[in-house]
Amino acid sequence: MPNPIELTSIPLPFDSPYIIKTGRIQGRVPYPYLLRNDDFKIGLPPEITIEEITKELIAELEKKQEASLSKERIICKCPECGASIYIKLGPNGSFYIQHGVKEKGVRQEKCIYKNMIGPIFEDEDPDNLTPDEAIERFSLSAKNPRHIVSQNGWDYMTAVGPYGGYAMKQRNRQVFDIEESKSMKKKEIIELIQQEKYQRILEILDNEIKKIPKSATKEKIIDSIFKDFKIVEKTIKKKSKDELVELSKLLDIVLYRGRYRMKAEDATKDNLINKIVTEKKNKPLESPRDALTISPEEILSLFGDNKEEEE
Repeated sequence: MPNPIELTSIPLPFDSPYIIKTGRIQGRVPYPYLLRNDDFKIGLPPEITIEEITKELIAELEKKQEASLSKERIICKCPECGASIYIKLGPNGSFYIQHGVKEKGVRQEKCIYKNMIGPIFEDEDPDNLTPDEAIERFSLSAKNPRHIVSQNGWDYMTAVGPYGGYAMKQRNRQVFDIEESKSMKKKEIIELIQQEKYQRILEILDNEIKKIPKSATKEKIIDSIFKDFKIVEKTIKKKSKDELVELSKLLDIVLYRGRYRMKAEDATKDNLINKIVTEKKNKPLESPRDALTISPEEILSLFGDNKEEEE
């Protein structure tokens, strides 16, 4: 059986204490690095070729890496649980904030920031970051996005991920769009929900449509349908993987792995549950720092939504 270490290691074409490691693949992009015989690591750009790696380049990268590693430190203690908050150097040469350290067999204290990471921007010197700024960055974690504003049932938030800063709007997923339903005739709405597709959705949701009286107004019909087609997280979590795959297809949910689309069958059950229960739309930000400074008006405009007038 092939040795996994050998399969992911490439020797340099000259005598060196380093070897090239293929590294992780994220969004189909490889992140190689140099590994020294004492486990010292140096990140490499994804596009680099073996021919470009010379003794001179290694010496230069080594010097930069050692200088960067000297900036790693404990910046403060968590105000919630007392765990250490670290400035860490990432594999691609950028710095980030990290809450605590995972240790095998060691139970961590419960904390709102547990296992979170936050960004340090490229134009920042980690030495100048304050404890308050470090804790603020946890609000830009994908697990704890920064809430900007709420409107028409949508929550607008920002975060910083592996591809930069982004804005998102999310809400509890609805089978029907209420505004579209309002533009339809009463007969059209009734015919729509009687289609095989929507009857199957109801079946998976363990719901059924209550009898609609002929005298019911369009508004009452819409209200009744939204209650009957409500997606309840507790119910969704009890469904089998096959049912979740089918439901995601019926709801026309698009799934991604990194930047690339994937089949519903290839998604994890937890991912399917999350996508079915919550509807999200993302927009990239020009700069990761915008995730920290964008205003309610700016984020609404980014999604083409107008701010409602306050009465």
